[in-house]
Amino acid sequence: MHNILRLFLVLTLPLAGFANNASNLDSDLQVAEGFLDAFYRFDQPTLAGYLQPGADADQVLYYQAWAEAAHYKVKQRNACIKGRRDTIICAITVTDDFGSTLGYEATDTFTLKVTANKISAVSFEGDDPPIFEELFLWIRKNRPEVLEDPCKDLFDGGKTPKECARAVVSAAKGFVAAP
Repeated sequence: MHNILRLFLVLTLPLAGFANNASNLDSDLQVAEGFLDAFYRFDQPTLAGYLQPGADADQVLYYQAWAEAAHYKVKQRNACIKGRRDTIICAITVTDDFGSTLGYEATDTFTLKVTANKISAVSFEGDDPPIFEELFLWIRKNRPEVLEDPCKDLFDGGKTPKECARAVVSAAKGFVAAP
């Protein structure tokens, strides 16, 4: 009887750890998907509830307000996947006022770290084409007031993300119309 019990424990304990890790991953993926739901519904109170307080949370909330003002719409959303070093990667293709004005669509890629059912670290990047960078160079030269006022401290402690996004969209229209 002891040999059978020992064999059972030897065979099942490693699986219990695997099941626990798989369960944690499933839970973390659910947190990540909920985070995205709140982000793209522009539900800031719910989004804030997914985030541990700190600089990453502040940047995410800024970006969400920016995205809302620029009318981000989800075009394609794939399921989040496990990344390296206990991260979760979520890629979402969006349409927005910038892309509509400049003739492109972009994919936002969020890299998330989940700790105790909260997003503890976030980085995000877009695959905006070079024309978006050219736009900001043009703004710096031709409409510096955009960067000095509504976009002051853009994504780095700025206080007016919606106004900034609208000012950049307006500038993009001028950029496209410029000779």
